[in-house]
Amino acid sequence: MVWRRRQPGTRLNGPRLRGLCLVAAGVAGAVLAPVATVPGAAAAAAKGLLRNPGFEGTHKKVAPGWRVQSWGAPAPKKAFTPAEKAHGGRLAQRFQVTAHPERVHLVQRLRFAGGRTYRAGIWVRAAAPVDVTLQVRGEQGDSQTFAVRTVRAGTGWQLIEATGTAPRDLCGSFRVSLGAPGTVWIDDASLTDVTAVRRVTPLSHLGTIPADYFGMHMKCRGCSGDTWPSIGFGAWRMWDNGVRWRDLEPVKGTWSFATMDSFLSSAGKYGVAVIYTLGVPPAWAAADGASPPRNPEDWRAYVRTVATRYKGRIRAYEMWNEPDQRKSWNGTPAQLAELTRIAAEEIRRADPAARIISPGITVNGLSWLDRYFAAGAAKHVDIVGGHVYLGLRPESAMSGVANLRAVADQHGLAGRPLRVTEGAPLGKPADTYQARGVVSRTLALFWASGAAGFDWQGWDRHGADVIDLAKAGDRLPTAVGSAYAATVSWLKGARMTLHTVSEDGTHVITLDRDGGYVAHMVWNERGSVPFRVPVGWRASRMHVLSGGSVKAPPGIVAGASPVLLESAAAATAVR
Repeated sequence: MVWRRRQPGTRLNGPRLRGLCLVAAGVAGAVLAPVATVPGAAAAAAKGLLRNPGFEGTHKKVAPGWRVQSWGAPAPKKAFTPAEKAHGGRLAQRFQVTAHPERVHLVQRLRFAGGRTYRAGIWVRAAAPVDVTLQVRGEQGDSQTFAVRTVRAGTGWQLIEATGTAPRDLCGSFRVSLGAPGTVWIDDASLTDVTAVRRVTPLSHLGTIPADYFGMHMKCRGCSGDTWPSIGFGAWRMWDNGVRWRDLEPVKGTWSFATMDSFLSSAGKYGVAVIYTLGVPPAWAAADGASPPRNPEDWRAYVRTVATRYKGRIRAYEMWNEPDQRKSWNGTPAQLAELTRIAAEEIRRADPAARIISPGITVNGLSWLDRYFAAGAAKHVDIVGGHVYLGLRPESAMSGVANLRAVADQHGLAGRPLRVTEGAPLGKPADTYQARGVVSRTLALFWASGAAGFDWQGWDRHGADVIDLAKAGDRLPTAVGSAYAATVSWLKGARMTLHTVSEDGTHVITLDRDGGYVAHMVWNERGSVPFRVPVGWRASRMHVLSGGSVKAPPGIVAGASPVLLESAAAATAVR
């Protein structure tokens, strides 16, 4: 799935941003206070960014500074009144919905600065247990949620908190909503900038970069005897390959495994791990390919059959593709959580070594994923999955991993691996030099951000906004595909120990291996900047993405395309 959006990293500053951030419905024309003017995280934490967070003041319905947003027909039935049984202060806000709660939000509009991390919180209690969702998201055509948490509110006061990083400068909002008809009281909302100012990031805890970190999508490699791409990836996510449920079992009980068998044979021959995405039921099992199966036992039989046949050959199973999109899944998060429970039972019985990946949601799917985990799915997954497409500046895209991590951690999945099961840079670089750099930096930065895998979309994928890895005919790599391979050789089997960013935008990632090997990957995200190679590095060789190496010079020009400077103490050369 490709989303054509304004490229991450394109900033809306000054008059243009101020002109966009207007409060609608009743107070049109009021310009919101710019978050970016808050002088640092410490000051923001002390001051807070919300107006009237305690819901105080003289009002009959909604507290000053807040507004109700509702939509759709028939109109939701709702009531908002001040309440004196507050968590703190004199008043709380009573929030009642008796019909269509999914279409009523209590909102405060704000501005968010790209790359800043925000922590939102609100205290809530309910007349009877009901799900309450807190989310922080963009507005006005850029409604991506970047912090979200759903909890089951009880009759006592409890705090809901969510943390996330704004993907770009945007107009946005702080929102509260109910998951079912009910009555809640809310009070003491908070929103603070908690961005950690870090120029030096230790990375040793991430461990050795494995071969299967480098994942790939291929439509038909190996299915007709073609030469296998020689660019070094170690995992293959099977999607758009003609091996979905509807392809494997077009008629109930009649299976067609020839294509799948061929794929698994090729993957085994080349030592590539397979990730198989479950889903897309056949017409006999569901209303359409995006619908839940009518009989869950048909789903159970499908999963059991695949897991049994390919025991030891499929490394991991992904629980559906982009279910936050209606064209991919028109059921509820709870329904897919139940299918995940069933799949987990069958996979663990048939192939205990196989791992289960949560559904590959898009960057707009954090709210969906939050509800999926809240419905019980978190206890059944081993790996957190998500899809992250980015622009031509990968440095601006790391919020996608951070926000996915934050939602997973809120549901008890801290420490579980996170895999980007679909992603790639989008756009047309100015030249091959820039394209090589975008590809290489993407691979390095997603590992540095905490992703345990990145499944590139894809080897044999071409188009106006695609950086081609393969030449026409999809047999041989382009110069950019060769840069992908070079980056794999730099990173695979190494450990990232440190990532530093200088004031002028120069990045240095330090790598080591057993036996005393040390190297430094260097680039500048902003342009071409002179860089003096530190004497302490004892640099002996410099590798470039265009191929080959030269004696390391005392100084270089750091640019968009990374170079690798190996230390003289290295026991072995880059493999």
